Amino acid sequence: MNKEFNNYAKQFDLKVFDIMEKFHHSYRVMEYALDIGKSLNMNEEELNLLSLCSLLHDIARFKQFTEYSTFKDFESFDHGDIGTQILKKDNFIDKFTKNKEEQEIILFTVKNHNKKEIEPGTAKQILFCKIVRDADKLDIMMEQGNIIREDNLEINPILLEEIKNKKLCSNIYTVNKADSIIRILSFIYDINFDKSFEIILKNNIVENKINLLEIYTTNNNLEEIKENLLKYIKER
Repeated sequence: MNKEFNNYAKQFDLKVFDIMEKFHHSYRVMEYALDIGKSLNMNEEELNLLSLCSLLHDIARFKQFTEYSTFKDFESFDHGDIGTQILKKDNFIDKFTKNKEEQEIILFTVKNHNKKEIEPGTAKQILFCKIVRDADKLDIMMEQGNIIREDNLEINPILLEEIKNKKLCSNIYTVNKADSIIRILSFIYDINFDKSFEIILKNNIVENKINLLEIYTTNNNLEEIKENLLKYIKER
């Protein structure tokens, strides 16, 4: 499994920081997914399939950055949709599993992991997809939005309204680093599993990012946002 994924990634220039970062991101997401899967008492077969779903979830990112120099889907292509095309082309997915049910779960997960809403599917497809979505968001929350280099940034009012209404913030409205951090925090309203919330609380993700925003932005509503997020996590 890992060998085939690594061989695919090596077709691209891994010396480019952004491409190498997506390579490491894929493995970190796999680890988070396995933590969630184990918390749900998944068996070894299910965990192996979950490893595949999570490792392959961003397989289109290598092509995306190579061709467009961006990871923004609205400026290039939908990396979930293209990821399924990559796996289907020349039956590439057969290198990971020949089990047709497993293949359908992988393809469903790759296609839907980045969508605002998951399309209809079987209970198992939706479960695996939700785990990978959580794991993906956990890694982004942990690794991104930890540094701001500009002072007195203004947060887009549209994003502030969305997060106050417990909505997943839209990427198209993110202009600066502060906007990106608000969007990352809004991921919490799309988290599904107790283990994910446990990881968020254990690592003080909400407090750390709000503290950063309070130093580098001119917005005065951040304390309310923090309280709402922490209340939501505890209620879940």
